[in-house]
Amino acid sequence: MKTSSATSVSSTEQGPLVEVMDKHNRVLAAMPMAEVRRQQLCHRSVVILLYDEAGQLFLRKRPGPRAKGTERWDIPVRSPVYSGESLQDAATRALQSTLGIHAERMRLVQAIPPSLENGNEFLHVFSLARPECNAIQTQLGDADNYFFGREELRCLLRDFSELVSARFLLLASELNLPKRERKPV
Repeated sequence: MKTSSATSVSSTEQGPLVEVMDKHNRVLAAMPMAEVRRQQLCHRSVVILLYDEAGQLFLRKRPGPRAKGTERWDIPVRSPVYSGESLQDAATRALQSTLGIHAERMRLVQAIPPSLENGNEFLHVFSLARPECNAIQTQLGDADNYFFGREELRCLLRDFSELVSARFLLLASELNLPKRERKPV
């Protein structure tokens, strides 16, 4: 593993610092995110499953891996965990910066260990049920955002998996989606 400590490169030049982890989720070093991804080093990330009051899962279209005009449905809120940041703080920051929602009461659903399929990330999955989620779809535009019901999600994953990002296919498999989110208390 190469570190950039020999050269005086600020975190703003190569992106934010993230913690490089060993296979037991222990911190080894802090490095710029671009370098961690380039070297495919283990690091932590968060994703947030966002549900509306009816238990429908919010997905957003993103450009495909080769950007040839194909778009894939994916989880809209995801982020690396920055150096010194807690998982909860990373999830709160990602939700605020992506959708403008401030929520501190997200529920950690599952931690997925690193693998080549998930970019060598310790992937921490949070869930949030929000009654005002429909306002998000209207605010962001209907074309690239959609709340999928259980049957719609099942059909998308079963019959149209080529329209779904690899990350979401992995999450759906690991979390046994679709399943109904509990209503907020």
